[in-house]
Amino acid sequence: MGVDLAETPIKIREAERTDFKVRLHKEDLPWLPDNHHEVHLVRMRIGSGQFLFGSAIKGRPLVEAAQQLDEHRSEIANNLLYTHLPQFAEGYNPHVKIVENTKTRQPIFYIGNKGGQRVYFMRFGKIENMPVIVKIAVCDKARQLGVLEEITTDSRKRLKSIGVE
Repeated sequence: MGVDLAETPIKIREAERTDFKVRLHKEDLPWLPDNHHEVHLVRMRIGSGQFLFGSAIKGRPLVEAAQQLDEHRSEIANNLLYTHLPQFAEGYNPHVKIVENTKTRQPIFYIGNKGGQRVYFMRFGKIENMPVIVKIAVCDKARQLGVLEEITTDSRKRLKSIGVE
């Protein structure tokens, strides 16, 4: 078997704090516990590309799903992002999929691997010509059903009928 690139640490990765932030509202993320949430952004440089990145994992089901990942699986999920987001930020990555029937006005994207880790994120325009990408959920296969129940309009029954466990 070959090495899963998503599990291989990326060496040419740089994160830099910025003063940039994006304010998300319930209209953007209907599951937010408050009316709005400010996300502080870091500038990610990977190779020659750069983008702004932040995390807004909010709401009990999404927080609980993220907390269920042990340190190793959490690192794998982060490496999935670091591996695939630079190409996605530039326009397109064939490994990034779109979540269907979302509760949001804008698309939700995700990256997954054979080991079962899933990372969900959204794009929120650009600041100073850098794409803004915000992680909204992370989970393993065992918690995917609960995450999808929270971020989509699909019922548990429908999700199970299409093969989500």
